[in-house]
Order: sequence, then structure tokens, then C-alpha cells
Amino acid sequence: MATAGSPKEPLVAIFGTTGTGKSDLAVELARRFNGEIINADAMQMYKGLPVITNQLSFEEQRGVPHHLLATIEPDEPTWTVDNFARESSRLIHEIRSRGKLPIVAGGTHYYIHAALFPETFVSSQSAEDDNSQPRPQEENITQFPVLNGPTAAMLQRLREVDPMMADRWHPDDRRKIKRSLEIFLTTGKRVSDIYAEQRQSKALAGPTRGPWQSLMFWVYTEPEVLKVRLDKRVDKMYRNGLMDEVKSLHESRQFRSQRGESVDMTRGIWQSIGYKQMEPILEAERDGSSPGRMKQLKEAGLEDIRVATRQYAKYQLRWIRRKSIPLVKDHGAMDYLFLLDSSNANNFSVDVLTPAADICQKFLDGQALVGPTEVSKAASEVLTAFEEDSAPSEPIFKVKACDACEVTLQSEDQWEKHIKGRKHRRTLQKRKRTALVPLDSEKPEVTFLPEPCFNGIT
Repeated sequence: MATAGSPKEPLVAIFGTTGTGKSDLAVELARRFNGEIINADAMQMYKGLPVITNQLSFEEQRGVPHHLLATIEPDEPTWTVDNFARESSRLIHEIRSRGKLPIVAGGTHYYIHAALFPETFVSSQSAEDDNSQPRPQEENITQFPVLNGPTAAMLQRLREVDPMMADRWHPDDRRKIKRSLEIFLTTGKRVSDIYAEQRQSKALAGPTRGPWQSLMFWVYTEPEVLKVRLDKRVDKMYRNGLMDEVKSLHESRQFRSQRGESVDMTRGIWQSIGYKQMEPILEAERDGSSPGRMKQLKEAGLEDIRVATRQYAKYQLRWIRRKSIPLVKDHGAMDYLFLLDSSNANNFSVDVLTPAADICQKFLDGQALVGPTEVSKAASEVLTAFEEDSAPSEPIFKVKACDACEVTLQSEDQWEKHIKGRKHRRTLQKRKRTALVPLDSEKPEVTFLPEPCFNGIT
């Protein structure tokens, strides 16, 4: 039970998977406790795309100041964790200086980590670079043409300058390979050295930490309930003007391409769920496709969005288990992590808003807090299970390559799905029929590749 006294530098962090009600909770707490909200969702930082990025409307913000929401142009790259860490730190201090409560809320969890555990992150920028804005991609590509070249060429260059990082990435993961190489070329610092500094900083910071000053809310929805909710949200996105934003992005992309600009579809707003799934409709419309074909493309696109959104929610949940909870435990702050069950949307006020407000009031007053597992049945079951089963900060799965099928898999889920799939079984059966030496169809040929790492390289 936490009883550390009134926090001198209070911070409230709200996180969870997409579609659980994080933004609504943030607004309610800000209204009750004189707070201001710092957006920690990378996609919601973009201007002019409220539907694709699922931003709260002006009315839904209810007069609460929101920072880093709809502030960057669609042609700008996604902020790195360094950019967010610097700007959010500045904003947190400014909000406190006005006598208000800073509330960081969003689903980009490495942004949340940067706000909660600033000592964990060592800047990947050079010591001379004090700019909070990322350098334009066009400048980097002009100065370093390899960044616009084939992935294999970038990987080879990365092997030359930072072999440790080159061994961590999947050979086809262009985004991470490019980012690691880009950091070295623009700063002169190897990412592997940055990680070594992070580990050293963490080891040195451990004994000198002051009292914990942050309150954390994990807004959680039962997975099966969340799937239905997310599917409905996709339909709502379409009704609210999804295609208008897709068309706007498409025209912007064409305009930039006509001007000779390089548009990296693996970065920035192009990573958002919605654009690439619905873009084929615009191309079919341009080609004069039949109404039947257009309807078919629409339904296929919406279903692809539903699938991608559900997969993203699973990814976020996995991040919380593998990254967030271990970090909270490392800081001895599990007593300040509260799970709020938003599975019943009709009971959101009772199940989420009321307990959150009560906990926040006691936190700010320095009163004893209820035990996190005592908040609800879901809190007890989920927190207990996740604490017992929380994986280490580094993924334990090593990248595997199935030589028989000539594919490479990066997660346990992908690997299990592959070896149980029809394609893999057919390939082994075919090889067994044609092989001079019988093959064991139950055991795929496996090549273990170096273990991947996801520590904040965006």
C-alpha cells in the first residue's frame, strides 16, 4: 500500500490498447483536478486527419488544454522517442509551473515510458544538437543517398559501422535498419553504444532514485469485447469521413512524387491504419471500375482495417506485458499502477471514471492508496497474471527462418502459425516425396537468426 505523502512533482500517465477509453479518462481527470493533457499517441500528433488517427473532437476535449495533439504536418516524420522525451519534459515543467496537473495519455507506449522513466532513455542526438524537431528526411537522404537505396545496401553499410545492431534486425525490416543507420550517419554515434549507455545509466540511477511521483492508470478491455468494439469503430470511421482523409493523403503523396520528393511509406502518417487499406478504392475509381468492383474493394478495405486494428491492439498489449510492467517493477512502482476495466461501455463512469478520480484524489493528498489488485475482479486477475508472467525487457524469441519454405519469422505467434499452416505442410510433403533421404514432416528445418530488439528505435 503506497503512502509516500503528497507528491511534489505529480504526474499522471494513462495508457492501454486502442479503443479502451484512455482519452475520455484523461479529459475527466483533467477537469476534476485542474490538469492539462499531453498526447502520447504518435499518429494523433498529425494535423488534419482526426478520423484516421481517432482524435477527440474539439467538443469531446471539453475545454481541457491538449498538447502535442494535431500539431505536426502530414509530411513530417514520426517523432522519435528523443523528440518526445525532450518536448514532453518541457511541457510537464510548464504545466506544473502554472499550478496544474500534467496528464500524459496515449497508446504509443515508448512515449509513455519516456515521460515516466526519463533516466532510462539516453538521447540518440549529438551533444551539439539541441533541436527538438527531427531533421527533415529529405536532408538526410540528400546527404546520405544510401538511406534511399535498397534495404540490402543499407544493411551492409550498417554491418560495417554497427555490426551488433545489424545482427539484431530482420534482413527485410527496412524501417529499423534505416533508422539505426540514420542515427549513426547523422550523429556519429552507434545505436549499440546508445543502448550500452542506457544500461549503464539505469544501473547507476537505481540506488539514487527519489520517491515515486507518478500515478499510472492502465485502461483495459476484455480482448473479445475489444474486438467487437474496434470493428464497430472502423464502421464509424467510414461514416465520419475516412475516405475524405484517404483522398487528401493520396493527393498529397501524388503531388510530392510529381515534385520529385521521396515518400517513405514505412514512416510517419503512412504507418497509420486506414490509408493503405483504402487507397485501392481511389485507384479503381480513377480507372473507371464498375460499382460492383468498387463495393468489393470497399468491403475488403474495411475488413483489412479491422484486422490491422485488432493486430495493433494485440501488439500494444504485448508491449505492456514485455516492456511496461518490467519497467514499473524495476522502479518499485507497482503500487502506483492501477488497472481500470472498461469492458462494459455502459458502466464506464462507474468502472473507470469514479475509481480513477478517487485514487487520484488520494494520490495528490498523500493518503494511503488502495492495493491495485483490490480495485476490481479484472484488476486482480489481470495484474496478478501479468506480474507473474511478465516477460523480461528483451524479447526472448529469436528470429527463425524456415529453410523449407524460405521464410523468416520474428515472433512466437508467427512461427507457431507458420509451422501449423497448410503451406508449410504441403512444402514438407512435397520435399518428402522428392527427397532421396526421408524428411521428418513434424520438424521443420530451422535457422536461428539473431534476436531482435525493440528499445525505442522508431
